[in-house]
Amino acid sequence: MKTLITQVGTYVTGDAVADAVVQHWLALTEERRGDVVEIPFVGPDGRRSRVRLAMGAALPIAVVDAETVDGFDDEAAAHALLNRTHSLSPSASVGFDAGDLPDVHSEYDLLT
Repeated sequence: MKTLITQVGTYVTGDAVADAVVQHWLALTEERRGDVVEIPFVGPDGRRSRVRLAMGAALPIAVVDAETVDGFDDEAAAHALLNRTHSLSPSASVGFDAGDLPDVHSEYDLLT
């Protein structure tokens, strides 16, 4: 599980969806476009819900690891979002598939 952090809230979602959101955001930024996507997330009460996110270069996002929630299946949502990313335009590139995010280390990790 991962937490998506946006300017308007934080959303705990599956790894595949979080990775797909980042990939979609990167493609939108490359294309200088915006989009609104709907993704599943787990609310503070532990119940599954959906949120519509406005995305684009001017709307930064961050992703951090979160506690795992049993029974959260996000593969269909991730694939739908990646298909949407692939259809943006021929020039939009997808550098990785959901779940294949490159390892990112903080400056602190590199120093230790």
